[in-house]
Amino acid sequence: MIASQNLDPALQKIEQLFVDQCTHGAQSADVGPDGAACGQFLGDYARPQRGLHGTAAALRVLSQGTSTEAANLVRRLVWYVENRQILFKDGKEPVDPSRFSDDENNVIKLSEILYALAFVQASQSLTDQLVRLLAERLIGGIKEDKGWCNFLDIDGPVDPLPTAFAVLALSSHGLAYEQRISKPITYLTELVTQTAPTAASNINETSVKIFCVFALTFRRDELSHSELTHLKKAFNDLWKAYERLLTQDLEQNIEYSIGPRNYYVRVPWQLYLLALGAVLDPKRLSSFKAQKRLAHILHQVTHTGFRYPYSGAPISSRTSAILFDLFLKIKRHKNRGVIYRFYFVVDSLRTFLSLPFFTWLIYAVMVILAIYCIRGWAENHGEPRELGPELIVAISVFFFDKLRKPR
Repeated sequence: MIASQNLDPALQKIEQLFVDQCTHGAQSADVGPDGAACGQFLGDYARPQRGLHGTAAALRVLSQGTSTEAANLVRRLVWYVENRQILFKDGKEPVDPSRFSDDENNVIKLSEILYALAFVQASQSLTDQLVRLLAERLIGGIKEDKGWCNFLDIDGPVDPLPTAFAVLALSSHGLAYEQRISKPITYLTELVTQTAPTAASNINETSVKIFCVFALTFRRDELSHSELTHLKKAFNDLWKAYERLLTQDLEQNIEYSIGPRNYYVRVPWQLYLLALGAVLDPKRLSSFKAQKRLAHILHQVTHTGFRYPYSGAPISSRTSAILFDLFLKIKRHKNRGVIYRFYFVVDSLRTFLSLPFFTWLIYAVMVILAIYCIRGWAENHGEPRELGPELIVAISVFFFDKLRKPR
């Protein structure tokens, strides 16, 4: 099994990627000596693109970094968020006016910044005023008294995805903020406890549902017994429906729009499922498929950088920050008890025995036993009633084959 200390090299690797990007990338070059920013990709120093998604990712990682360079960059990243509007007015922000206005009202982007600020320490930067400003803007944008649309300045139906981002961000700043969003929390809780998904469920809706469970679970350290019960049930239903897809590198791209302008946000639902397993049902994280997926991710992070093959070759800053967050959550909640190691061994054996080779071997043994029983019965001129008991062995083998397959 992956031990907690095995996560440290990956955490350090991700931290260094952000340090290098924010220090040497074109995104920080024209911000001024007091500021720093990050864009969509890591390792691409020539691209000037920068924005809230990338900068939020950098803040999330570097605020929990271990190096002096990381701590120094946090202050500069906060400065950029606070002064972005001034940079735009001065013509130093490389984004067109309509998209800049959208950024200022984009619930997901604002929530990601607010969530990242929850990890900034006072010794790195004073963020109280910025936190209050963002929190009040988000709370003031609640629609239908139960959640958020994708943008604060439009009227429309409540959408669970931006609602989940806002709930996670606001709750991360303390119980006082969480109490003010009790109805959005209820809305999400009712959503995730509805009909259980199946393998045929719409993956767009299911990936959003997974993130909703993630937001509700990690919005604070301690949840009530009833909350945990509902979330565990929702998580286990989701895990059973999509565990088989853990063998692949998959995320979901969600499209949303305002007027003629389209936006996209990636939802790496597999990563959220793994993090949830550490808290809601550790034996799921201890399963063979989960451990194999985690080992694959760790290998990629420490060697080439983690990428989703269908999302392009560059390393995504946002996905890297989500991975960093995932590793810290697993490290914090990881249960190293003997029972979970035993479960890993049993599940590994069960998975091994479910390979196609063993399936055909079992069927071959079943057929041979059946033929042997019938032949013995015929040679002894047995009565018809004597055939049934002799076939019990073959039938037992068939049911053993069914029972040994992972559920």
